[in-house]
Amino acid sequence: MNTSLTRREFLRISGGTASAGLVYLLLKPKSASANIKPPGALPEPDFSALCLRCGKCTSACEQLAIQIDRQGFPYIDGLSGWCDFSGDCVAACPSGALEPFEIETVKIALAVIDRDRCIAWNSTGCRWCYQECLDIQDAIWIEPDGVFLRPHIDETRCNGCGACVNICPRAAEVGGDMSKGKAVSLHQIV
Repeated sequence: MNTSLTRREFLRISGGTASAGLVYLLLKPKSASANIKPPGALPEPDFSALCLRCGKCTSACEQLAIQIDRQGFPYIDGLSGWCDFSGDCVAACPSGALEPFEIETVKIALAVIDRDRCIAWNSTGCRWCYQECLDIQDAIWIEPDGVFLRPHIDETRCNGCGACVNICPRAAEVGGDMSKGKAVSLHQIV
């Protein structure tokens, strides 16, 4: 049996594979919080102009909160880790795109609960986001409503750390299939 490929077969297979990869990259769900910059980020367009896209802030983040977007810029979405506001990313930034900040007052985002996806809003038993936030920022409170214990975000206390997103038992990336997405996501502060 001859197992060698003709040039035409090879090009057809490799072209199909490359096309499938390109389609995936173009249609892949984008994080709803891809614009959430690390703490201390300069306002746009200064941040984009100064950021070297070197990834040093990502390497310095022990909580694994900082990810890199398609253009090479850092962002935080809470899916892989949460921001502890240690300032290690600022110390690692060689360009000044990230500046020192006041940990007591810094806000990078606002957590938003999707009540349609949230287990606590649709059945009983989940308080994970509340428990996680209780010791960190105390920005989530629980409202008893019959048998439900429904979580709410205190917008004045939430700093956008993403711990609630990270702990949420709903699986999958934000922006994906609605039935599989996280019930909490980070949103830009307007």
